[in-house]
Amino acid sequence: AAHKLTMLGFEVEATEIVDSDVVFDVNVTPNRADCLSLIGIARELSAAYRIPLHYPEHDILAEAGELDFNVDILDADLCNRYAGRVVRNLKIGPSPSWLRERLKKCGIRSVNNVVDITNYVLLEFGHPLHAFDISSIKGHIIRVGTPEDLDIQNAMIKTIDSVERKAPDTCLLIWDAEKPIAIAGIMGGLNTEVNDQTVDVFIESAYFDPASVRRSSKSLGLKTESSYRFERGADIKALKKA
Repeated sequence: AAHKLTMLGFEVEATEIVDSDVVFDVNVTPNRADCLSLIGIARELSAAYRIPLHYPEHDILAEAGELDFNVDILDADLCNRYAGRVVRNLKIGPSPSWLRERLKKCGIRSVNNVVDITNYVLLEFGHPLHAFDISSIKGHIIRVGTPEDLDIQNAMIKTIDSVERKAPDTCLLIWDAEKPIAIAGIMGGLNTEVNDQTVDVFIESAYFDPASVRRSSKSLGLKTESSYRFERGADIKALKKA
């Protein structure tokens, strides 16, 4: 498989045996954002070996009744689509060992079951997600826009790495009714992160303009697994499935 991937144009920089698995370190060229996931690589091998690709099964139940929660996209040029899901009555705790081990093999530290599953979907599907503690979102509203869009100067946000950052006026942010709660496509805010006391979460799955994410990441000096993918172009049709 390593040789086949190399022949397909994906440089396998290293292989490592971890437990009973063989882990490939695959270098994906910038023009192949569709391959920044396990499914993306599997799709290439499926075509090369002429073996059918089976996607993970999932079932999304329709919401019952209206939600007391709103999403307002203020800058449609930088965010063409924003989907979300409210999940209630969660019990936050450690992830199952199989999930922790798979994340570890991909170089991602386990945090808790909710954060881990968003990272797992990112690795598997290639589309970044973010989970907010819904109790800390003021006004039951999500707003997507820049400080310029809201006519706010010197917007500050403390990210989940506990660093307080000044957002450039053109930086796309996620806001609640009062303040910024995430840097769009890059990193969430500390004030809305999922913790041991979290019961209900709002899961974000959105499409952010690649050039916008790249500018914000560069000006803030902040690169993440999420920004790496959004900079290269996420699949706008995949966000609901993710």
